[in-house]
Amino acid sequence: MSTQVKSQDLAFPAYMTACAVIAAISGFNVGWHISVPNMPEKVIMGEVHDDGSYNCLPGTNSSGALPGCLPMDFTTWGYTIGAFAIGGFFGSIASKYLNSWFGRRDNIMISCICMMAGGILSATSINLTMYSFGRAFVGFASGMCGSSVAIYVSEISTNKSRGALGSLFELFLNLGILLTQVCGRYMASAPTWRFLWAIPTFIAAIQLVMLFFFTVECPRRLCANKKYDEACATLQKLRAGADVEEEFALLLAARQRELESTQKQMSIWDIVSCKDRSISWNTVIVMVVQAFNQIGGIGPMSVYSVGFFTQIFGDATLASNISLADASVNIAATLIAVVFMHKVGRKGFMMISTGGTCVASVMMVLGSTLRTSGSERQGIGGLAIAAAIVFTGSYSMGCGVIPWLIAPELLPMHALASGSALGNASNWLFNFVVNTVWPKMSEGLGTYSFTVFAVINLLGFLFITFFMPETTGKDLDQSTTKEKTFDPENITDSDSSNPSTDGSNEKTEKFEHNHVEIKTT
Repeated sequence: MSTQVKSQDLAFPAYMTACAVIAAISGFNVGWHISVPNMPEKVIMGEVHDDGSYNCLPGTNSSGALPGCLPMDFTTWGYTIGAFAIGGFFGSIASKYLNSWFGRRDNIMISCICMMAGGILSATSINLTMYSFGRAFVGFASGMCGSSVAIYVSEISTNKSRGALGSLFELFLNLGILLTQVCGRYMASAPTWRFLWAIPTFIAAIQLVMLFFFTVECPRRLCANKKYDEACATLQKLRAGADVEEEFALLLAARQRELESTQKQMSIWDIVSCKDRSISWNTVIVMVVQAFNQIGGIGPMSVYSVGFFTQIFGDATLASNISLADASVNIAATLIAVVFMHKVGRKGFMMISTGGTCVASVMMVLGSTLRTSGSERQGIGGLAIAAAIVFTGSYSMGCGVIPWLIAPELLPMHALASGSALGNASNWLFNFVVNTVWPKMSEGLGTYSFTVFAVINLLGFLFITFFMPETTGKDLDQSTTKEKTFDPENITDSDSSNPSTDGSNEKTEKFEHNHVEIKTT
């Protein structure tokens, strides 16, 4: 009797893990571009006067080809931040079609090219239009890769490793935010700030090369394209020589069920019009979970954190240090999620996350509004700092990680491209709304601004508690699996159930992979 390990019992085969890590590097570039305007904000936009006029800070004018700053008012600065989110929204919608036309791996490579183009535009911008288009390009790339990386990592991973490897995107994203803050402290000057946009461009180029030469396409995607030989060889490579017969048979059986059901790929309109109510409802869950990647207040806590804390404490250096501490807590909390994801579960971490950010939002309001006795300055510094740390830590354990895992686990193959696109579009739409509205919201509500996020996160906690199903350990094809018996030795297309009486119209193709035979008519 063979003692070869079954592929389904594996946890982290080296090559599979390496492919997931290479794909997840996209998260680093997304995190970098999310946070990169934070530290050099004042240098880039210059100073705004009470009469509404603005100009570069002293010493930032440049006589070279590239200006030292791009002077603008606060509203325009908000729109340049929002350009990134607008690009992300359209990148998410585009991913629906690109994930249907091309493979997941190909889409990640396309996103790398877009990331490089946007980085070059922003780094060499000579006016606001060029800078904004650069931000929109990297946003488009971020929207694309957010969907494609999540599907790619989920489809190449084993059940035991999917949660941990799916968390890598958020881990790299937080690492990008942290390193941006560190580099920004030393490069927030003219014209050095431009190199902050050049760094992720080089990283995207390196990732593109690694994807092309060292990674493979998803076996599940290859099976859907009827490339059975390539799918089996790819699965064998990902599973480090383990026995893939049973896992490959399940992939083929899932393909067979799709053929028998004559189910076409669902469009975005099919989901929105509730053609299949179960899939539409699961898509709503995906969209809500993705929305809480942004809507709960993480944007002001990261993109605008330096300005926000400077307003509270009146000390820009302290504000920068708090932002660095937040970024460090992000990484630590994400690592906790990676280690305990299989035990706590997707739903458990989302409840911890939304509940924690709700409490932290209340703490932030109290910490920035109340004042200690005998103090002339408004706010309780220690409480506000604690609130920021609790907020970012809670966010990173759930709302930062789970949105990138949930779509492939809730949606069947024929609805995955459209449902995932809608989920990511929800993410980027709220990214744009929150980050664009925040400057006015902060100006109008002042220290009470986070009251809004306290209410939103409370509603999120209630939704997750009552409506989100637990998907930890679920097989990706489980959502389409019917309770039926199938024979992996004889998997046929749907037309074979009604063969012609004389057999003249039947053609048989055989692909033998570890004793698995596929017959197509």
